[in-house]
Amino acid sequence: MHEQLRFGKHEYLAGVLSYPVNAEPTRAVLACPPHPNFGGDMENNVVAALAERLSAEAVTLRFDYRGVGQSRIELRPGLSVFDHWENIEQTLNYAEPLADVETAVDELSLLSAGLPMIAVGYSFGAIMATRVAMQDRRIVAMVGISPPLKRVGFEHLTACRKPCLLVSGQDDFVYDAEAARKLVDASGPNLIFERPVGDHFLVGQEAELADRVARFVRRASSQVRIPAIHGSK
Repeated sequence: MHEQLRFGKHEYLAGVLSYPVNAEPTRAVLACPPHPNFGGDMENNVVAALAERLSAEAVTLRFDYRGVGQSRIELRPGLSVFDHWENIEQTLNYAEPLADVETAVDELSLLSAGLPMIAVGYSFGAIMATRVAMQDRRIVAMVGISPPLKRVGFEHLTACRKPCLLVSGQDDFVYDAEAARKLVDASGPNLIFERPVGDHFLVGQEAELADRVARFVRRASSQVRIPAIHGSK
């Protein structure tokens, strides 16, 4: 089942809430899309596939960042939405998109009535999901798909306290082996890093990816200890 939502202050964000029809949900999942200037909306192939698969067992919320789709934004005169997001990309000042994610977490928490929550993000969304998950006690685990390691080293996952799955395709152009090695060494036993066959965009591999994430989400939300896995799987 899918419902269109508006939420946040003055209902500035738009999203889609999905949930199982014939069963009680056992967890809640927030799906964060990639960068708006690089195909980043909640209808992205990876984000939509994850929401469809995970909503078989979970209350799942995917959303658009401010200025994307039906999500509203206030800009100074002469500044385009593209330029606004390009500035975020160049400065790495993530305050606004992180605020959007926190707003989505608040909404999902309200709608899921205390179910264990997992934050999932794709590409730029992997940065958003993991950064918020590291700080928000309502989130029990996190998933980052195609994390842009060449752009951001993900040092915020150092000594990671929660179950975390990172997935980078073996042909992903934003994967960085040295950054990945340092991250695995510094993150502690809660981090799993998997490198299946595929590239950054995972076209045609959405179903296999969604199953992979669903297995992790099921284990993590059940509070089963997940050992670290280094390298490919």
